[in-house]
Amino acid sequence: MIENSIGQSAAILNSDFIAIAIVRDRHLVWANSAMHRIFGYQPKELIGQSTRNLFLDQESYEAFGREAASAIADGKTYTGTIPQKRKDGTVGWYEFNVSSLAGDPELVVGAIVDRTASYLDARSLEQRESRYRSVVEDQTEVISRFLPDGTFIFVNEVYCRFFGKTPEQLLGRRWHPAAHPDDLAMIEAKLGEMSPDNHVVVIENRVFAAGGALRWMQFVNRGFYAEDGTLKEIQAVGRDITPQREALAKLQASEERYRTLVDTTSVVTWFCPADGLNIVPQPAWMAFTGQTAAEMRGAGWTKVVHPDDAAAVAVHWQSAVESGEPFLSQFRIRRDDGAWRWMSMRAVPIRDQQGGIVEWMGMGQDVTEQKQAELALAQSEEQLELALAASELVLWDWNIPEHKMTAGNRVVELIGYTIEELGHNEDVWTALINPQDLQRVKQEIASHLSGETANFESEHRLRHKHGHWVTVESKGKVTRRDQDNNPLRMVGTILDISQRKRLNDEGIDLLKRIESLIRESSSRSPVKAEANKAVESLTKRQRQIIGMIAIGMTSAEIGERLHLATPTVICHRRNLMAKLDLHSTAEITRFAIDHGLLAGK
Repeated sequence: MIENSIGQSAAILNSDFIAIAIVRDRHLVWANSAMHRIFGYQPKELIGQSTRNLFLDQESYEAFGREAASAIADGKTYTGTIPQKRKDGTVGWYEFNVSSLAGDPELVVGAIVDRTASYLDARSLEQRESRYRSVVEDQTEVISRFLPDGTFIFVNEVYCRFFGKTPEQLLGRRWHPAAHPDDLAMIEAKLGEMSPDNHVVVIENRVFAAGGALRWMQFVNRGFYAEDGTLKEIQAVGRDITPQREALAKLQASEERYRTLVDTTSVVTWFCPADGLNIVPQPAWMAFTGQTAAEMRGAGWTKVVHPDDAAAVAVHWQSAVESGEPFLSQFRIRRDDGAWRWMSMRAVPIRDQQGGIVEWMGMGQDVTEQKQAELALAQSEEQLELALAASELVLWDWNIPEHKMTAGNRVVELIGYTIEELGHNEDVWTALINPQDLQRVKQEIASHLSGETANFESEHRLRHKHGHWVTVESKGKVTRRDQDNNPLRMVGTILDISQRKRLNDEGIDLLKRIESLIRESSSRSPVKAEANKAVESLTKRQRQIIGMIAIGMTSAEIGERLHLATPTVICHRRNLMAKLDLHSTAEITRFAIDHGLLAGK
């Protein structure tokens, strides 16, 4: 059965890159997923439909049928780009390659590529060029007359306005300064071609317009001659053709890109016998790699595979050949210009009705940009993970509309739970917060989500898997909002500050105990009365300096705070220590505590 034959070869025809359809009596009997996708149909929806449904009208349908049938009858492949109608009624432009199916002349196979984007780009550029031309042609022209030596004898108002000059500034002077220096020789040569028999010369050159802007102008120069053939004067009528020049340059660049796109495809197709070794030339492979037929014969194709990939690819290919399983791999191939390109290579076996492999057929697509993006992303994620590990931070990401929370892998080091144990439900994460801290944390989050605070910052406790509480510092920021300013995504970090919190609390307690001991010792000192008397003799500035020394400020910091030079502060410090009979910073600190002189008190 024909349908069975199609089904056996469908694996290769079901390409991700090219739409393929098989037609009999102008009805679709098979079409791959790409065919359904680019025409907007559900899988298998096209099967059985008339090809007429894809054409805009009866006339184009019949014309295509005549041309395709004629080419197939001559044993050729019909190639053409024509408009086609999608299921939703929109129109696209598609490149067709149509030929009869080998072994069954009643079946016609078509390979179809969507060229809509490139076609529309070309049309858009042509329309823009047309608009540019209309604008240029509608502009008022600049007119001048000058003598054979270039001296102006007349300029119209448009000329003056265009070049930003008055008639007085131009008349009696030569035109040369307005032209670009690099064009002067060409202009003189062109004007030199003028004669009584050739009295009109058209020149396109660059000029400096008002404000110094460089513009392209087209001048129609007409010479006026005396009866004896002597050139009397030249009239130049010019118009600004800068937009036209720019449009032409863009059009040429676009055409070149389009030509390159057409001539150089990123899809490589090939086939080989059941043993996996090449015996006939593969034009697409040879065009892409630059190999000759002799160089790629047998397993010669491996010579253009990257040395780091070649061994693994060869083993993978041989395994596929021996097992008869489809081959799928990504590896680097040296292009004909020497550049290494990542290719996604696929190959499937074509079997006969008995199930034996007749040949292998493959397709490769250049995925270099995609691969480079994947590698860059992986490297970026690795660098981020290293940075987070070094800083002991745990990254978190909150999808607000979906109530989904995602945390970095280091969360297990923080609270003992794995990512799998916690999942992504935000309620599970909220339940980890100490009930005494929960209301405050929610308020801080709400303030940031509403835009009241620039960032979210919170210090609270999380329950560890083993039951104890971990004090953390959490920071975050909304990174994306919708058009109504509703928050969509929030990203932040968590840092374990349990030890820092404990040391801080212990330090504060220790300072309180030291201060108490100092006060107790001071109250029993026999010299307290004398010290009190010394304090009363201190000026306000001296009291400030003692207080700042006591809290650990340096002489430079004290000077900056009090707007004094550092040597002045040092002198004050030395005099105070001598006056109060104090011999160290510790004694100054004790003195300041005893007499309430600490800075800020």
